[in-house]
Amino acid sequence: SQREQIEEAVRRQHEIVRNLCSAAWSDAMIAWVHVKAMRVFVESVLRYGMPPCFAAYIVSPKPGQTSNARKSLADILGKQGNAGPGGDKMAAGADDDAEEYYPYVSFSFTPFQVPREGKSSGEVEFWA
Repeated sequence: SQREQIEEAVRRQHEIVRNLCSAAWSDAMIAWVHVKAMRVFVESVLRYGMPPCFAAYIVSPKPGQTSNARKSLADILGKQGNAGPGGDKMAAGADDDAEEYYPYVSFSFTPFQVPREGKSSGEVEFWA
């Protein structure tokens, strides 16, 4: 019947659109993560004076544990954090500008997602 043919055509078109959206989503997320990774590299080398050969990590603390994770990282990396060019001046300048300063590179990254019940907001942080 005509109704079944139309339903089949709609189903096929829906599948095509879904596949296109999935591919575009993947490409957009990959590009976004690459931009974040480049920013971590530039901040690490230019702001903190790190040699261009270092490791960067993505840290995703449990909900409500972000401040504890930041404190632990600051305790560990704080001794080295002001070692870059003008490190003490950067910390003082951040205070003047009401900007948060950490002795490590930190960028928040919240991927586009549909929240699920009982799950965290999905925020991920780049820390180097």
